[in-house]
Amino acid sequence: MCSSDLFIPFAAYHEPLPPAPWRVFRAKGFPRLFTAQVLSSIGDWTGVIAIISIASGVSANAVGFVLVARMLPGFLLAPLGGALVDRWNRKLVMVSADLGRAALLVLLPYWNSVVGLVVVSFLLEVLTLLWGPAKDATVPNIVKDPEQLAAANSLGMFAAFGTMPLGSVMFALLAAVSAWLSGFEVLAGLRPEQVSLALWVDAFTFCASAFLISGLAIPHDNRSEEHTTELQSHHDLVC
Repeated sequence: MCSSDLFIPFAAYHEPLPPAPWRVFRAKGFPRLFTAQVLSSIGDWTGVIAIISIASGVSANAVGFVLVARMLPGFLLAPLGGALVDRWNRKLVMVSADLGRAALLVLLPYWNSVVGLVVVSFLLEVLTLLWGPAKDATVPNIVKDPEQLAAANSLGMFAAFGTMPLGSVMFALLAAVSAWLSGFEVLAGLRPEQVSLALWVDAFTFCASAFLISGLAIPHDNRSEEHTTELQSHHDLVC
């Protein structure tokens, strides 16, 4: 390396993103997958705020129990999530996880004790740990251009974490919606409170995500077959 190389930026050798990262949306199926993740992430952040709000009203220790329930599956099951997803149908995993999370959130307003909050929070995180690896493993099957994978992964990170402010805004807006719905006596039995509406909105976003993913055409991944063929060829040579 000559001395002049010390003054050349690292980006001159390696570009973190392709020159036109928006071209990743030309990959068939990626807009549908990205939209599903954005919708479910907005709803999920809204639901997290709602669950913490419910926990804070139940007891002083409930918030801590809920946070532990959300973090515990990551320590116990995260290493197994990717291995299980590799053995299962990825589309089926994502759709089942979305519908399972939606069902749990619909139930929570009527089971908002400490036990209910902990159990539902734990199961929500378990399903999320299955959905995430399935989505990550699906992206390379949809985005065939290796140069666009960095853009696809960056957009996935944005959908997962960049939507948190939108979830907060959504939760705040639902306060006005709750006040409006409370004026209808026929809805009194449904308890249209702000937190309940937030959980139901979250459930709806998961249902929308399941619908989008159910219609997703995921190209067959030939890498596992190639790997199996290589192992078989090696076995034949040894024998």
